Amino acid sequence: MAKLSYSEDDRQYLQMMQENITRMASNSNSCKSWIVTIVAAFLALSCGIDALNGWILLAVLPAVAFWYLDVFYLHLERRMRNRELDFIIKAKALADDADNETKIALYNSALYNFAPLSKDTLTDEEKALGYVRTNDRWYSESEKTFYLCVFVVLLLITIILNWDSICSVFSWFCSLFGMQDI
Repeated sequence: MAKLSYSEDDRQYLQMMQENITRMASNSNSCKSWIVTIVAAFLALSCGIDALNGWILLAVLPAVAFWYLDVFYLHLERRMRNRELDFIIKAKALADDADNETKIALYNSALYNFAPLSKDTLTDEEKALGYVRTNDRWYSESEKTFYLCVFVVLLLITIILNWDSICSVFSWFCSLFGMQDI
């Protein structure tokens, strides 16, 4: 097969798609940066003011909000990658058979189409072509790992800062049922 040469329109379209994909990845990264900043601010406030020890759990609200935004941008990024790949596949098909009217129509419909392309399930052929699933964004390894760490840190900090209160509640509970403190 001969090397595929892209027209100037093709290059501009692919450049615009790459800029969109890069923007989505940057927004996703910004969400992670902001949540670290917000959790650190809640930590600083709760360590500095004794009356705010329990309020560190309020950091869970922005963590959940930024998690949602993060996976939203990840979802859009994957869908845009699928759209870009779809265009490349159609451009290659057209290069192989430039006289086929159906392939010309498919190529023309794909050029400058910026609608994200969802792929909730993939066939083996689509996997081989490089398409990615878009419905598993909540379960991506990077999202799970990062936000699980954020929630575990918030929980541990809350427990550490409120240890005396937790011990007194435990003692009260033990005395209520006639058990000895451990």
